[in-house]
Amino acid sequence: MHIDSLDDLLARHEIKKAEIAIAKLLRTELSNQERAGALIYRARVRLLSARPDDAINDLMEVQALQPEYFNQPEIIELLGDSYLARFELATVGFADRNDTLQAQNLYHRILNDFPDYMNQGWVYYQLGRIALTDNLHTQAEPYFQQALMTPSHVPALTAYCYERLGFIAFYEKRDLNQALGFLDKAIHTYPASENPVRLVQIHILRSRVLRERQEYKQALAAAEKAVSIALNSGVENRAGLAEALLTAGEMLADFEGRERDAIHYLQQFLQISRTPLGVDVTWSRVHEILGDAYSKLMQHDLAIEAYEAALQYNPYHPWEMSLHYRIARSYYHQSDYANAVAAIERLVAAAEAEGEQIQDYRIYDVLGNAQFALGHYAEAVAAYQKALETAPANAEGLDKIRKYHEFAQELS
Repeated sequence: MHIDSLDDLLARHEIKKAEIAIAKLLRTELSNQERAGALIYRARVRLLSARPDDAINDLMEVQALQPEYFNQPEIIELLGDSYLARFELATVGFADRNDTLQAQNLYHRILNDFPDYMNQGWVYYQLGRIALTDNLHTQAEPYFQQALMTPSHVPALTAYCYERLGFIAFYEKRDLNQALGFLDKAIHTYPASENPVRLVQIHILRSRVLRERQEYKQALAAAEKAVSIALNSGVENRAGLAEALLTAGEMLADFEGRERDAIHYLQQFLQISRTPLGVDVTWSRVHEILGDAYSKLMQHDLAIEAYEAALQYNPYHPWEMSLHYRIARSYYHQSDYANAVAAIERLVAAAEAEGEQIQDYRIYDVLGNAQFALGHYAEAVAAYQKALETAPANAEGLDKIRKYHEFAQELS
């Protein structure tokens, strides 16, 4: 296969076809120089397909075959990109800071030894990203600014830089107006010919900024735009689609009357995401939101299932009592009074075992209502009494609680 054909496949993002073609080429009789050239292409393909370990191995073989190739800034840059990618893709707890140091040294070598290199803008951008991995945003920002002013052959680099500057303005400087300005520039400068995967992340971040500005309709529109782009960009953007669906679903849950839409997005998120094997705060939160949405739609059986899943995925949930209360309330609304009582009794027992006092009067109100409905009037009196003792003076529903407290006393 001719090298130009490989360039064409990579330009069209046809990664699988490029890898197959390179594999066939490497099975033929090649000189050291030809093999090194094919391995460089394979390293690029492997980096694009998120396999930086394999890319580094290929480049180490190139160095053994043709050491002089590592006097070319393009090859040095490719190795630096591979080290940085390996750090970023490492499993939590297994990332090796030495990878970022290796990448950093390689990038600085390019800047020092090849001052006329025509892709220095990308090098500065990567140095900025390395600084951010170490939470050095004051060092990262000048790198991104410099990248905007320096030549590069990466078409979307301007958009990438504005996105990172928007990230810094939002998360580090808390300047919402500046963040929104940078992100708008990122969207407007993103080339139409480029893969839209990164554009999804820009819209998600823009949605979060708008939400922080309390511009909720615009924030939702940005999140839904991210979902739309992700859905149309193919299976390779699965992670971006999942994040966009989660963002849109969380926002829709706050809009009255949009519960079904919120459920639709969040159920899609669960379907395309890998089921966690253990504790997962995100999945717990998603099920909690689903529970609230189902509850508003009076689908109490689904609400109970969702709330219990929220506790399963996060047994240390900070609002555990609230979730148990919502489970009991859902049972009550189903007229399943016995299970409502059982749910609250489990909650009370767990609190007592921890030496805690239940301060939410609504829990005792639901318990009283369920006991009253079962005809357990003495137990209802005790529950209503607890509700009255723990409720604030201006609590909602106090008159009702007092009235049923009196009824229960009379009936018992």
